[in-house]
Amino acid sequence: MTDDLKSQIAKRRVPCIIAYLDPFRIVELETLPPWQVTIDEVNALTWDYVKLHEIVGGIDIGLDAPYHLVVTRDGALALPPIESLQVDHATVEFFNRCLAGFLIGGVYCEAISADSLDLGFVIDWKYVRSHRTGQAAPNRFHEQIRYRKASALEAIMLMDARTVRFSDLVTAMKTGLSVLDQISRLRGDLLLKGVTGIARRDWSAGLSNLWIVIEQIVSHIWDTEIIKKAEASGSPKSRRDQLSDNRTWTVAVKLELLHQKGYLNVDALQELSVARKARNDLAHEGHTPSEVSALASLSGVRRLLRVVMPHQHVPLFDLNLSDHAISDPFAPKKLEGEPKYWMAIPKLPGEEELEKLEASLPHQLRSDEGRR
Repeated sequence: MTDDLKSQIAKRRVPCIIAYLDPFRIVELETLPPWQVTIDEVNALTWDYVKLHEIVGGIDIGLDAPYHLVVTRDGALALPPIESLQVDHATVEFFNRCLAGFLIGGVYCEAISADSLDLGFVIDWKYVRSHRTGQAAPNRFHEQIRYRKASALEAIMLMDARTVRFSDLVTAMKTGLSVLDQISRLRGDLLLKGVTGIARRDWSAGLSNLWIVIEQIVSHIWDTEIIKKAEASGSPKSRRDQLSDNRTWTVAVKLELLHQKGYLNVDALQELSVARKARNDLAHEGHTPSEVSALASLSGVRRLLRVVMPHQHVPLFDLNLSDHAISDPFAPKKLEGEPKYWMAIPKLPGEEELEKLEASLPHQLRSDEGRR
C-alpha cells in the first residue's frame, strides 16, 4: 500500500469515540427533510438506516482546533480519541460534562457510564459508523436500528420519536458551558448524575450527587464573596487562612452566614437545610432520603446558581422532569387516547382461559344483579 493511498484512507476513515443522547431523540437539521418512518417500514425493516448515521454538524466544546463534538441524526455524539480521552473514566467524565452542558442549556439528557461507549469511525465526514458497541441498553438499541435488525417492539421508537433541532443543541451547549466555566469547581458530570437520579426516582443517587454540587457552588460563593472580598479590603493572610479553614467554616455555617449577608432568603436556607439533613442521615445512618428531600437538593442548586448568576437564565430549571422521568410504578396508570398500533402477544399456558374468565366476570355480576 502506497503512502498516498494510506493518507487517502486516513482522511476518509477517522477514528472516534461514540456515546448517545439518552433518552432517544432524532436530531433535526433545518436544511434536511424531517425524519419520517411509517408502520409498514417498521414491520418490514425498511427504514432509511443511512440517515441515522448521517452527520448533522459539529459543536464547539472547548477542545483545541480542529476538534469538536460531532452529532448525527440518531443522536450519536462522537469525540476524537485524543490522548486525554484514551482512558475510560476520563472519556466518560468528559462526555458527561458535554451532556451536562446540554442539560443546563435546557435539553434533557441522562448520564452515561463506561458501558455506554462505542468505538467507531467518521466516514468521509458524512457519517458516523460504530464498529465496537457498548453493552448499555441505548448502545444496543442504536446498533439494532442502524443495522435494521431491531424488532418491531423496539423499532416503533423510530415513529413519532422525540426530536431536537441541531441549532437548539448548539445553543444549549453554549449556555451550559458558560455556566460550568464560570464555576470552575462545579462538576458537570455530578450535576448530570444528580438530575438523572431524580428522574429515575433514585432519591439516594440524586441527593448524594446534588449535595456534592451544592457544596461545590457554596465553596465558589464563599471564595468570591467572602475570602476575595476580605483580601481586597486588605485583610491579613492569617484571617484569610482562617476563613479558608473548612473545619471551622462547615457548609452549615457557610449557608447560615450567606443567609445573614442576604445572599439566601429564609426559604432557600430551609430547603438547603432539609437536603443537608437528609444527606447526613444517608451518609451516617444509612437512611434512604425521601422524594421531598431529594427535590429540595435540586431546588437548592437552583437557588445557589441564582446567587452566582443573578442575571443569567438557566434553562435547566424550566424543564418539566416529569415529562422525562419514570413514573411511580405503584401509581394508577393513566391511559391517554386510543392505541394507534397493536400486535398479538404470545400466550402463556392457561393465560387465555384466565383472561376469558376475567372478561366474563363483570357480565356475570351484572346478570346476577338483574335477577334480584
